[in-house]
Amino acid sequence: MIRLLMVLALWLPAQTGAGPSGQVVDEVTKAPVAGARVLFALTDGRTAKSVVVETDDTGRFVLRTLPAGPYRVFVEAPGYLRREVPSDLKTIVLTPTAVIAGHVRSERGDPAPKIYVCAWSVTGKLVAEAQTNDLGEYRLFDLVPGEYVISAERYQGPRIEGTFLVMPTPPCPDCPGEGQGRYGVAQLLTQGAFIDPRVIAGRTYPQVFFPAATERPGATPLQVAAGQQLGGVDLALIVR
Repeated sequence: MIRLLMVLALWLPAQTGAGPSGQVVDEVTKAPVAGARVLFALTDGRTAKSVVVETDDTGRFVLRTLPAGPYRVFVEAPGYLRREVPSDLKTIVLTPTAVIAGHVRSERGDPAPKIYVCAWSVTGKLVAEAQTNDLGEYRLFDLVPGEYVISAERYQGPRIEGTFLVMPTPPCPDCPGEGQGRYGVAQLLTQGAFIDPRVIAGRTYPQVFFPAATERPGATPLQVAAGQQLGGVDLALIVR
């Protein structure tokens, strides 16, 4: 998930009166951002002297006092982009992230669960990944406003390599890659073990791109604005 981490460099002298204060608002709705966490961290790394304050229901924060020293100020708020602002800015305008959502259906038109849906930058960089639920629904969130290509695919199917059956394990957003198991075909047949029909049929399940392409050049990029929730981005799997 993309989190807001806004940085501004400050040198704050010893204070006996009111400390730093300001208000955080949404760029699109102009509404206050309540519950944003503002961290005043000393640049020398002394965490015991660092201070955290949350914005209230009006998006405001204020510190009564703050020890002297050089500070970096970090603001955390779910669903907003990172931004740097001048140290004297009292109203902090934050840009909300975007959402792309939809359904994935099988080659038979049924809801397709456990399908990996990805958002790619137009340069081909993976930006976000989600897995469909039992209804075939997916939701890609915390997207930076911009243009994306959307794809859907099953994880790699089983295959025969020589005398071995290779069974890949599903990928996941937090995994560095796929694992795989190798099993002797002759032994499996002797034991009467289950062999995935896809191996026998020789079927493949290519990656598909929105709206209905099997190659990236045939995809239609989607533009999402700040705070936009773009739904109805549906994909259909195919079999070869």
